[in-house]
Amino acid sequence: MKPRNKLTVAVIGGGASGLAAAVFAARTAKFSNKSVTINVYDGNSRVGKKILVTGNGRCNFTNECIAPENFHGDSLFAFDIYSRFTFSDAEEFFRSLGVYSKSDNAGRVYPMSFQATAILDALRQECKTLGINEICDTKISDIKRNTDGFTLNGNIYADRIILATGGKAAPVQGSDGSGFSLLRPFGIKCTPLLPALTPLICENFTKSLKGVRAQGKITLKSEGKVISDDTGEIQYTDYGLSGIPSMQVSRFAAEGLYEKKPVFAYVDSAPFFSAEQLKNELLNLTKNNPDMPLEMLLSGIMPKKLGMFLLSECSLNLNLKIGKLNMSVIEKIVAAVKNKKYKISSVKGFSDAQVTAGGIIASEINPRTMELKKIKGLHVCGEIVNVDGDCGGYNLQWAWSSAYVAGTSIIREN
Repeated sequence: MKPRNKLTVAVIGGGASGLAAAVFAARTAKFSNKSVTINVYDGNSRVGKKILVTGNGRCNFTNECIAPENFHGDSLFAFDIYSRFTFSDAEEFFRSLGVYSKSDNAGRVYPMSFQATAILDALRQECKTLGINEICDTKISDIKRNTDGFTLNGNIYADRIILATGGKAAPVQGSDGSGFSLLRPFGIKCTPLLPALTPLICENFTKSLKGVRAQGKITLKSEGKVISDDTGEIQYTDYGLSGIPSMQVSRFAAEGLYEKKPVFAYVDSAPFFSAEQLKNELLNLTKNNPDMPLEMLLSGIMPKKLGMFLLSECSLNLNLKIGKLNMSVIEKIVAAVKNKKYKISSVKGFSDAQVTAGGIIASEINPRTMELKKIKGLHVCGEIVNVDGDCGGYNLQWAWSSAYVAGTSIIREN
């Protein structure tokens, strides 16, 4: 039965966006002097499990340099929502909870303690202070629309709902795609769900490079066109390419492969040199150190194991003296270093992905309130929406921004 004279809000999902949305709703209710009960439901034994593993446990929770191109999917929609709760608002919000921040030279913002627990503990404490109820080990498997509200699991009443169940990435942390199942009966349109921020699996990849880490640039191409690129530390595995550059481009690889298109990764292992500069440097080495064995030619530029692999790809005898190299061989080596081609067979799946590409399309959502146009009283936020960000704090910023709009509007609209 519906409680009288008191609004009941059910937040489904106790991750970053769900906890933040609950806090913003409770703060708005308190400021507006409205009587509201807010219950956060989570299927795990405790809330915020995924927060604890973000940024390798350091929780890079926003970024000082955010532009529309840092978001993908419905990127313009995302940036519009972001503009109403920016990185500086996120920093101020957590500062109000006692969490001070520190940024690095790339604009990535962390708790000053560099511990993800600082973010989760602050959110949970604020929930406790505001009287928000955490109800764990309670998976919501059914939503029914009533004339005056909603019924969850057949016996839980709510006047309003904030759906913050996340996507499908990292299911061990609770993001298992269940939110999309809840919406299916209502006919809400979603894009295909694909793993993002995940390693690239390469066809016939050599195991000899496993464990190598090296600076490089990955350029993805499909049907002759560049579809994405990124530069940074590449981690070589026994199946393909990992590290931030591969993760940054992975959503585009997944999208291309989903569309049955061939996708190739071209790796530049010396991005700090142009091809002409590299050629001249190698020519100088051969001139000044003619007795140097070939296996050492690239060891001053990249890890020796990687250099030896690239040289072997040129079908060269590694015991050869570099003074014996002619111009055509040097140019062949430069091509291998600057443009090594790998065919992408797949990307690592949702178990290894940090975020989901795809979700509820923007046209289903009122951008002023994050309310679904087809389901009055049901607001959404976070990863369940067709928005995914680059690696570097952009996805958590989307969680805070969308949670702010959903949490504040769900109270102001009533």
